Amino acid sequence: MNYNKFILFGDSITQYSNEINDNFALQPALQNRYIRKLDVINRGYSGYSSEHARLILPKLLESELNSKKDNIKLMTIFFGTNDGFDDINSIQPVELERHKENIKFLLQLALENNIKPILIGPSLHDPKIAKDEFSNSDKGSLGRDATTNERYHQYSEGAKEVAQEFNVPFVDLWNLFRIDGGWTKEQLFEVSGDKEHWQVGTLADYLNDGIHFTSKAYRIMFDGVVKAIEDYYPEYLPENLPTKLVGWREINPDNLESIFK
Repeated sequence: MNYNKFILFGDSITQYSNEINDNFALQPALQNRYIRKLDVINRGYSGYSSEHARLILPKLLESELNSKKDNIKLMTIFFGTNDGFDDINSIQPVELERHKENIKFLLQLALENNIKPILIGPSLHDPKIAKDEFSNSDKGSLGRDATTNERYHQYSEGAKEVAQEFNVPFVDLWNLFRIDGGWTKEQLFEVSGDKEHWQVGTLADYLNDGIHFTSKAYRIMFDGVVKAIEDYYPEYLPENLPTKLVGWREINPDNLESIFK
């Protein structure tokens, strides 16, 4: 009755991925897809960066792995949103080259423990929404732009380079959101809290507070993760995994132990 595991490892966007919004949430959608196949486990830590992640992952694996190191089958690794902040505090921002080193460390550790990783890059930022939301809540205050879409693009491209180096799937949320919104890269680079108008308009369809995801954004992320598994790890598609216990119609009423056959 031990279930193998699919771990979602990341920051607040991962932590909040089990919250139902507009009848959708990422973690429940994945668990529904893998019901009776794998346990989908949320290990998201709000506000954390890849610098913290490299301390956490060894202890997380120590806790979750069995003695054979073969029970964690899949893991998303999604850090970069906080790393890519532009010097707004002394805890979260991580310089790009250090971020890439951290991602390499996380991927290497996953692969050494027989885990199939899916790397996810940071998405977009809407500074106007963020300033309004963060100054009117308990999330803190942003007196200036926390980051830029150009900076997030650099972090996304850096993570993509690392994924290619390790030959693991990369979910390019920056470009997936851009394509879905019909914007050019240059239009997104122009987005700034200092400008009264920009061509993009608003990113509210994707970011509910300028940083965290709406249900639409999570659906795009879900599709990206599923596509990554299809392309790189088809053996871990739900239809290719055994189902725990037999179907109820197959139970022998004269031998209830047959549920385990």
